[in-house]
Amino acid sequence: MKAIYKWGIGLAVCGGAVAAWYACGDSGAEVVTFRKAKATQGDFVLKVQATGTLEPVELVDVGAQVTGEILEFGTDESGNRIDYGSEVKKGQLLARIDDELVKLAVERAEASVKQAEASVKQAEANVEQARVNKNKADRDLERAKKLGVGDALSQMDYDQYVSAAENADAQLASALAQVDTARAQLESARVQLKSEQRNEKYTRITSPVDGTVVVRQVNVGQTVVSSMNASTLFLVARDLSKMQIWTSVNEADIAKIQPGQAVRYTVDALPNETFTGTVNKIRPNATMSSNVVTYIVEVDIENPDRKLLPYMSANANFIVREVKDCLMMQDAAFDFNPEEKYVDAEAAKQNRPPRDPKHADAPPAGEDEFRPARLWKEGSNGKLVPVMVLRGESDGTRSIIKPMPGQSIDENTEFVVAVSIKSADADEKGAKDGNSPFGMKRPERRPRGAGGVEAKPGQNTGGDRRGGPPM
Repeated sequence: MKAIYKWGIGLAVCGGAVAAWYACGDSGAEVVTFRKAKATQGDFVLKVQATGTLEPVELVDVGAQVTGEILEFGTDESGNRIDYGSEVKKGQLLARIDDELVKLAVERAEASVKQAEASVKQAEANVEQARVNKNKADRDLERAKKLGVGDALSQMDYDQYVSAAENADAQLASALAQVDTARAQLESARVQLKSEQRNEKYTRITSPVDGTVVVRQVNVGQTVVSSMNASTLFLVARDLSKMQIWTSVNEADIAKIQPGQAVRYTVDALPNETFTGTVNKIRPNATMSSNVVTYIVEVDIENPDRKLLPYMSANANFIVREVKDCLMMQDAAFDFNPEEKYVDAEAAKQNRPPRDPKHADAPPAGEDEFRPARLWKEGSNGKLVPVMVLRGESDGTRSIIKPMPGQSIDENTEFVVAVSIKSADADEKGAKDGNSPFGMKRPERRPRGAGGVEAKPGQNTGGDRRGGPPM
């Protein structure tokens, strides 16, 4: 009985030792690694990103005002037919419409003018005739008045002289009115002639400006029909050395955009080149799509070498603020908040944020006011030590920082952004087994028994197991 008691005490002591060993092994199995990032020195740029399309500054719609068949296209200075991309001058022939019917209309209008001119002459002749008749009637009436009504002149004859004079006056007035009518008809005929002559000129489609043909919408042999809206034949861009980008900016960012603001942009066709432009204006009419309100912002750009073509897609960056040669740190470092067991408690007490940061150096002109912020770096004892800095504006990835008075921070200063914790036992086991704790485990090899690789099914290869099917 006493021996059993001794064996029980021994087993209890051994169990406690094993438990203690496991506890010590667990506490020492944790490997802590601090992931760090360096402060960087460079240019801070706060920008608003948007996409847009390159557009000509002025696009002229060249149409047709007469109906007819396209007979031919004009030629450029090189003798080539007018087509997409052709450089044209003001007044240069772009296309010619069949003018046979228009010429016939001009001839009819000319004949109408001659007829109206003849009518005017006839009316003027009628006026002269009416004036002669009036003069004769007036003289007869004067003689009748001198003679008077009596034995030589009856009352009836006298009344006839009066009526003849009055009729002559009416005929003269009618002849004068016919002259006015004939002259008006002549003027109308002349206007119609001018209209037909103008239509004859419209059969020659010419460029109204110096520019580049962007679109050609007709072919030789095609019939164009002029209606209330003139048919579009060509689109001519006035000057492709000066263009615009029409960008869509979200309403949340539109307040950051101002006329005259600098813009940097790229195009997919030239991904390795960055171009610059200037904000021209913000169009006040907004568009809504999927409950998102956007505004069109026009950006003026220069295109002297014509590398940029109309309707290219552009990725624009509106420069809201730019600070040259400043110190910056990743925003992830400001979001890092370590557990107390990794922090040097004594250093944390001594390095607390100041109550009034106004004693710090004034921030550069044009920047927002700096505010105190805390970063962490690894101390000599392996614990984390807080570092107070002045944090400025952020671009969403990095923030401007300045050292507090009495501190020194440069681009080589490293701050902790995250803590990585892993088990040392897993590393040791992985190293022993040849496996990485983060990779795929190597497949286990089947133990080899007495039969070796040449063992046959049913042969004993597993020690005490004898026969039977493999498990």
